[in-house]
Amino acid sequence: MKNKIKIGYKKIVSFIFLILSCSLLFLFYSLVLRPQKDVSIEENRTLQKVPAFSFKKFAHGEFQKEMEDSIGDQMAFSLEIKTQVKKFFNQLTKKTAQMDAFIAKSQEDVAAAGVGAVGVGVGETDIDETGSENSAQSVQTEEVQPDKNAYVYKEVVAGKVYKIDDSGYLIAKPHLPTDYDFDIYDPKMLAQVTFPKYLFFIETSESTDFNDIQKSRAFEYIKQTFPMDGYDRLSFNSFEEYKNYFYQTDHHWNFIGSYTGYTKIMRLLEGPGVDVLRPSGRHTYHTVFNGSRSRDNLLGSATEEFTVFKFNLPEYKTFVNDVERAYGFRDRYVSDEEYPNKLYSNHYGLYYGDDRAKVVYDFNQPEKESILILGTSYTNAINELVASHYNQTHILDFRYYKEWYGEPINAQKYMEKKHLTKLLIIGDISSLGYLRKKGGQ
Repeated sequence: MKNKIKIGYKKIVSFIFLILSCSLLFLFYSLVLRPQKDVSIEENRTLQKVPAFSFKKFAHGEFQKEMEDSIGDQMAFSLEIKTQVKKFFNQLTKKTAQMDAFIAKSQEDVAAAGVGAVGVGVGETDIDETGSENSAQSVQTEEVQPDKNAYVYKEVVAGKVYKIDDSGYLIAKPHLPTDYDFDIYDPKMLAQVTFPKYLFFIETSESTDFNDIQKSRAFEYIKQTFPMDGYDRLSFNSFEEYKNYFYQTDHHWNFIGSYTGYTKIMRLLEGPGVDVLRPSGRHTYHTVFNGSRSRDNLLGSATEEFTVFKFNLPEYKTFVNDVERAYGFRDRYVSDEEYPNKLYSNHYGLYYGDDRAKVVYDFNQPEKESILILGTSYTNAINELVASHYNQTHILDFRYYKEWYGEPINAQKYMEKKHLTKLLIIGDISSLGYLRKKGGQ
């Protein structure tokens, strides 16, 4: 009887395994049987297609990497699979955090019981405001009320995403500038640039401890690290002011922050008398904007809508990786009734443009200068605004440039070839340096 049950059980397991294997094979071979997608609107990025085989690419390992990426990007239901995997890890992280909190609370309860047993108030000594030590007998045993600006960083996604109190804002954990290696842009390469060069720094939650705004002094550190001809920054003096400039659940600056940054940048490049663009209007699309920190972790926690400034700009052309085409998907924002409105639509990337190795704006103003901008997705929201002041504006993204063009960025060489006269670097602290892992790895 037991043998029959075992045999029946094995048959069931074998049948399930066969079904799963056939399903995976079907998903894989469907890559060559159906049209391949170019862009993922949900993830706001271009997708890797199944590569053509070549011995040269195979020898360098490029074919294998492209094939691996294409399976993840083009396989049927790949987005749904990624979503379910992400949800599983979110639940696992949540359960782990709950267990850690339970253990910590238990330890606190045990410690409190121990303190009460020996009759000691808070500690053996305490330091008053003058720096002198007071005995334990003079310390008050009642709970000290925290200062109104003593914010609590609540971990939402382990080691990655935090929430301040119950504000609903998802932020990064702050780090000191000494925790970064600032070699994203080769220092020797920058030193060789003979053209006027400027740096605009964006203070974010990653470089700011809201309990001590002045603690990191990141901007001063950046200025010492990057020898440039001029500097400026977007900064804030409190968490309340931070909320004016940044999205609730996205790491990018919002329409107010990016416009403020644009005006500061133009005064940095052209002086205080420059005639900056004025918004012709403001529009709010009534869809909840789950930004990168909510979207990438499938939190769905945002409550804010997506708002933009409108501008009247002269006609211009854009070239994306040397191909003339529209940059971004702003044409999808047709009206209040017609615009992307999925739960995790990346409105910042869709409206302002996705990340590319090179984007060139041509305003056909030959009497004006042409410039080079080095930056990441932070520039996307202000590219056309800055570019409207010049003949041509070239924006290069180090994250994709080498892979696309086969060589690292050489600003001096590029500027000479394209007849550009100014260099501008835009970025937050993680756009300028790599955060070192623990232990200095």
